[in-house]
Amino acid sequence: MMLSKYVAIFLGIAVSITAVQAQVDPNFHCYLLFGQSNMAGGGAGVALGGSGSGTLNAADCDTSPRVKVLAFTTCNAGSIVACKNSPQGRTADKWYTASPGLHICNEGVSPGDWFAKTMLDSIRSDIKIGLIPCALSGQGLQVFVKGGSNFNIPNWAHPTLGNKSPYDWMLNRCKIAQQTGVIKGILLHQGESGSGSKAWGDVAKQIMDDLKKDLSLPGNIPVIVGELRQDSKACCAGGNTAINAFAKSYPGCGLASSKNLGVQTDADDPYHFNPEGMRELGKRYANAFLSLADRQYMPRIGDVAIQNPQRSRMATAASVRALNDDIQIYTLDGKRASRNQIRSELSGAVHSGNLYLVSGKSGQNMQLMMLNP
Repeated sequence: MMLSKYVAIFLGIAVSITAVQAQVDPNFHCYLLFGQSNMAGGGAGVALGGSGSGTLNAADCDTSPRVKVLAFTTCNAGSIVACKNSPQGRTADKWYTASPGLHICNEGVSPGDWFAKTMLDSIRSDIKIGLIPCALSGQGLQVFVKGGSNFNIPNWAHPTLGNKSPYDWMLNRCKIAQQTGVIKGILLHQGESGSGSKAWGDVAKQIMDDLKKDLSLPGNIPVIVGELRQDSKACCAGGNTAINAFAKSYPGCGLASSKNLGVQTDADDPYHFNPEGMRELGKRYANAFLSLADRQYMPRIGDVAIQNPQRSRMATAASVRALNDDIQIYTLDGKRASRNQIRSELSGAVHSGNLYLVSGKSGQNMQLMMLNP
């Protein structure tokens, strides 16, 4: 009887674990966004309470159901003023269709918005994007260090965080994302506070290493760091030395350049990019990420999700050469195979007998085909 009880408990735990795992969608790709105000969209337009000139455009508010945001904080109905089509309210740590502002309810467009838009133009259509905004305006990088204390985060940076650990809060939000998706990358923009510190790279490394360990992330998960303003009126361009050094030395790290980005022109704001600068910076984050992530890690448009083929058959060299242009040929891992590659294989340049997936132009009627000269 006792043995049966323990077996039942074990099976119950196993079923629960399986149920949780089954809810994770491998095509829901999540990205952590952290740092300070430029990552948060601070200063992105007077209409949004920012300190400089510029407003959102229609493209900023062109939302897609494929891009979600894990709500940074609770926003009451009417408090999200950036886009007219924004949800009437958000509840912290719940998923919503993403639109500016991704962080504080009334902030403007941020790099995360245009990172996601740019990614959509490149990745396979069955992949969704989840943004995990965790930037804290005005805060130094050290507040994100694991195990710290006495944070006193002001309510304009986060209305409820207070003296709680930003690292623990950020980690918990990432774990929420892992319940339904897979974390594919980390985006950091920070340095206006504590600019020029020689320890910046060491602090960034400690945070990244702890996140990888505590979230069981791959050691070479893409990490993209962004440069600070480098115009003649910039407050903190000297901090780019440490940021560039980190990008060159840290495993799997890329750099989003700030060269020639649009900036706020107010004399009292030498910190922030303007909305156009935010958009371009987001695009550069995406391009840096895509330059690091190969097609297996991040399937591109033109790749296909492999389904069970309807049937298999042998194909002669003559039949493959006769395939018309409406036929698509893929390798078994979903990569598009060129017709020249196939013909070269059949001519003996490459060993014949390989398996390929052959389908109609839009991916229908997929068949498994072995090349047989």
